Amino acid sequence: MQDGFLEAMGQRLGKIRKDSGLKQVPFAEALEVSQSAYNTYERGSREMPAKLLRLLHVKFNVNPAWMLTGDGSPYNRDNVDLYHQVTGAVDAFIAREYCQVEPEKRLKLIRFLIDYAEQHGEFTEEIAEKYLRSAI
Repeated sequence: MQDGFLEAMGQRLGKIRKDSGLKQVPFAEALEVSQSAYNTYERGSREMPAKLLRLLHVKFNVNPAWMLTGDGSPYNRDNVDLYHQVTGAVDAFIAREYCQVEPEKRLKLIRFLIDYAEQHGEFTEEIAEKYLRSAI
């Protein structure tokens, strides 16, 4: 029974990683674990610590209940629209400006803009444009 539970959690973890666009090493670094430890979680051969669930929630907007059970939405609904808006703005800027941006840097740009929007209560294309021009 436990093996099926861990395997299912590992599959959900893999989905989140793929959704983020990151490979295992940068994703593991974002979660503050080694690549080998991360690999055991995604394979379902080792139980994830609570700290990992917290970091998935904080850094990737993952719904912890979904991560544990598979029920509900993978992402916290409050921030899903903001996440999609910011991600769309970043990706559009990168495409429009023909920028080469590493996946880790893209993630940092997205995280910064989400944090900015949450702190200031707003997000606009103009805000994204201004920040991205100075950061890339």
